[in-house]
Amino acid sequence: MEKITLNHPNSQSIDLIAQHISQLSQLFPEVIKEGKVDFEALQDLLGNYIDTPEERFQLNWAGKVQARREAQKRSAGTLRPCPEESVDWDTTDNLYIEGDNLEVLKLLQKSYYKKVRMIYIDPPYNTGNEFVYKDDYSDNLTNYLELSGQDSSLGTNTESDGRYHSNWLNMMYPRLKLARNLLTDDGAIFISIDDNELANLRKVCDEVFGEENFRNILLTRRRIKSLNSQFADKGLQTMNVGFEYILVYSKSVAFTMNALRMKKNFVPDKGRWDVFWSNADRPTMRYDILGFTPESGQWRNSKEKADIAVANYQEYNNNYSDKISLEEYWEKTGIDDFIRRIPNGVGKNGGVQHWIAPSDTSLRTSNWTDIEVSQIAKEIDLPFENPKSKQLMTELLQITDNNVIVLDFFSGSATTAHAVIQLNAEDGGNRKFILVQLPEATPEDSEARKAGYKTIAEIGKERIRRAGKKIVEELKAKQAKDGALFAEEQKKLDIGFKVFKLDSSNINTWDSSPSNLEGALYNSVQNIKSDRTEHDLLYEILLKYGIDLVQPINEHVLAGKKVYEIGAGALIVCMADHVKPEVAEAIAQLWKEVKPTAIDEPSKAAINCRVVFKDNGFDDNNDKTNVLQILKQHGIDNVVTI
Repeated sequence: MEKITLNHPNSQSIDLIAQHISQLSQLFPEVIKEGKVDFEALQDLLGNYIDTPEERFQLNWAGKVQARREAQKRSAGTLRPCPEESVDWDTTDNLYIEGDNLEVLKLLQKSYYKKVRMIYIDPPYNTGNEFVYKDDYSDNLTNYLELSGQDSSLGTNTESDGRYHSNWLNMMYPRLKLARNLLTDDGAIFISIDDNELANLRKVCDEVFGEENFRNILLTRRRIKSLNSQFADKGLQTMNVGFEYILVYSKSVAFTMNALRMKKNFVPDKGRWDVFWSNADRPTMRYDILGFTPESGQWRNSKEKADIAVANYQEYNNNYSDKISLEEYWEKTGIDDFIRRIPNGVGKNGGVQHWIAPSDTSLRTSNWTDIEVSQIAKEIDLPFENPKSKQLMTELLQITDNNVIVLDFFSGSATTAHAVIQLNAEDGGNRKFILVQLPEATPEDSEARKAGYKTIAEIGKERIRRAGKKIVEELKAKQAKDGALFAEEQKKLDIGFKVFKLDSSNINTWDSSPSNLEGALYNSVQNIKSDRTEHDLLYEILLKYGIDLVQPINEHVLAGKKVYEIGAGALIVCMADHVKPEVAEAIAQLWKEVKPTAIDEPSKAAINCRVVFKDNGFDDNNDKTNVLQILKQHGIDNVVTI
């Protein structure tokens, strides 16, 4: 029976370096020698002449090498469940995660690799005033845990620091690299930014996502503000900045955008006439809308209707055109809809014309200045400062399909979650969100602190709670007005979310300090931290085995012990103490009851079932050995302890 310790590969996030080497070895096995890459051999295979770094076109900055390495470092942290702060814990597919997004992105690599279709982030713009998290590459998790307990801002990035742009790039670079791994092959990322770092962000994204995967820069309107302080402080004159940007990069060429339409000024009498058919056309070229059958050259609907349409137009043109619009004439006379759309006049060569009514929408371009980028959600009475526009997020969400996972790892005011729920309510979609937010302290003198919200994360969670309730109320009212009952809906709207918080692993680390030898020896026996629960352990196991955090978990009591079963018996976990052989027998019977019927052979059973116990959950080695042997007899060989 294998024991999973803190240093075991399964107790940490995915090993990205090993994964990259494995993928490279499949393409070019000859360049992998003793587990390492022979870069000279790789260059030869690719036919590349090696340029000096000074001659190569690239973006470099102080700390880039460390930032790249940080993206590949493994995290030994975990995400601890918080059902008491959640909504609909047992049924929701949405996640809200508190913690440093760099560590969280590492922990999500196994469970959500290539599962996220859309990423939207609104990172700090690096104006010199707002918060920028400064990573401690030596031990980022410990650094976060220390800083997150402070009741103050974690830091700003000013030009006086000497590495103004470098600090910002060092924050963004590893996060973007990790985020790319989570995107599906047909996924895309949308990043809000302003002029301060637009140029640098585009260069970084060209490197991370590939220059060929740049799709758009969307132009959005910002609220008129005073002149940027960075100019005013220097005594420089400039114009007010009226725009912000959204960079769009895809994971690959597989990404496709849905066509979006925007509202425009509607002028009802500004339609046009167009020719659908003329005597010069062949029958096979004639449009179905004319009610014409090309094969026989016959009118499917009587040609008399077309003649009536022409007569109606002539009547309008002769007697009413100077009094009312054509649309008003149609409405007053109650003319048959078919006749309206069928030709209303005769064109050249005996052609039959039809009236094309004006449209109140037009296709969206990259100009989104009809939307203000920051807009307070008036229906949610919460003390936000400059929250992202819900309308903007709703529009962006419609670019992709309505059954996708949406990730926002700079969550802020939780506009992304609000927009996801709102749009699902409107179009019946099944979008799911994953939000990540640092528990950054609200300023002491802010309205948020006065209202009792100590962190940005607390405000974000409250917004989702209130937004979900309000949307459900509005949906019920609409359905009642339409004569429908909300309870009769085929699919219930998901307004819930599971809250998780970043923390150190539930497993004790070995402390080699001579001054703490007694404590270290105790921890080697009692290896699970005393303040951690069974659910804490369970979700760390899910993370490390690559199972998503919204996977349904079935609880059973077997031989007096609580047992968790996930994925039709693919994973069975027992974190109880004093485990006896009868528990193993009960687990084996449970697996036979829940396993897929197509899997019967012992060999398949061993592959498709993993059982996890707590290492100190056995009274002695005899019990541990007996449990292992019983499970093997039933075809379950994959048994480990933590």
